Amino acid sequence: MNEVAEGVGAFVALLGAAVLIAILAERVRVPAAVALVAIGALVPMKPPFAFGDVLLFVFLPPLIFEAAWNLDLGSLRRTAWRITLLAVPGTLATAGIVAGALVLVNALPWSAALLFGAIVAATDPVAVVAAFRRVTVPADLRTLVEGESLSNDGVALVLFAFALAIASGASSPIGTDVLLGVLEVVGGVAIGALLGALCAAVLHATDAAEYEVTVTIVLAYVAYLAATALHCSGIFATAAGAIALRAAALRLPRAISNANDVDRAWSALAFMANAVVFIATGLVIRPDRILHEPVLVIVAVVAVTLARAALALFAVRDRPGRITVFLAGMRGALPLALALSLPDTLPLRPQIIDATFAVVLVTIVVQGAPLTLVLERLYGSAARERATRQSAHS
Repeated sequence: MNEVAEGVGAFVALLGAAVLIAILAERVRVPAAVALVAIGALVPMKPPFAFGDVLLFVFLPPLIFEAAWNLDLGSLRRTAWRITLLAVPGTLATAGIVAGALVLVNALPWSAALLFGAIVAATDPVAVVAAFRRVTVPADLRTLVEGESLSNDGVALVLFAFALAIASGASSPIGTDVLLGVLEVVGGVAIGALLGALCAAVLHATDAAEYEVTVTIVLAYVAYLAATALHCSGIFATAAGAIALRAAALRLPRAISNANDVDRAWSALAFMANAVVFIATGLVIRPDRILHEPVLVIVAVVAVTLARAALALFAVRDRPGRITVFLAGMRGALPLALALSLPDTLPLRPQIIDATFAVVLVTIVVQGAPLTLVLERLYGSAARERATRQSAHS
């Protein structure tokens, strides 16, 4: 069997295993993402692909596009300021709190601590969003969780590049770095919006579902790759492209004639991508390495948890919403990809990777395991209270 056939076989086997695990997890009411990571971490093997580059250029664009495509645009307008608050100052604050805690206990020097803070600043609430399918939550809260994740991924990547330059001794003046970061985000949004509008014009000439699905897939990757090539944010470009095309589909009747078919196609694509990414995340994690630096690991996990709790308290007013936003602070594949992409010559690289393993494993498994039960109790009781009040008024 040649190398290509072996690679395809390994990928299909990984996808098949991920599907079986996801089905079994749903039967026992455990989020699929939690089960995939937990089981993957127990299997002593590596994923059949280079985790970092494949995640960033193969899996991340469709995952970003699908999440942005399904955002409720009305809720997005209402929650935009809170999403911005969580994604920009919230991501920066999380990185700063984590870095400060590590420096305070002398676990890492400040440059390495800031780099680690940037790595774990991005959230991955896939398990929470999946649980929303079973439990009815307010539309604005769902949009807040999904919108924050989309935005803070992009902000965290910009912050990571800045922190890596400092840790490597190649940083520019802070003002220059901040300006470049803003330009990366703005440029990414502009590229995505332009490409989204262009795709809407192309789709206006056809009503074939297969063309519409194909164009959206092309948009997801072209926006990401074009923005990356121009040193802009690929994440913001892909998200902006999806939102622009979705807005055009709602405004122009013939921009997307088969929206339900497109939705179903992207639902399947997102499931496959998430399944592979989460089981690969588990395979990448090496639990034995978590115990190498106990002080670093414990402080890192506690700092990430406390930073998330503070953000939840600040961003949301009601108790169920705060708990949901807190639980959505799980860290996933992106922090692992960033940690593993660090140059081999970077000082303290093994310690940063070990701590990242711990944060990802703890936040996904510990926060995620009771997720469905917690959300059902929060929003099931809220629904019952509303029903009771309505009965009393009638």
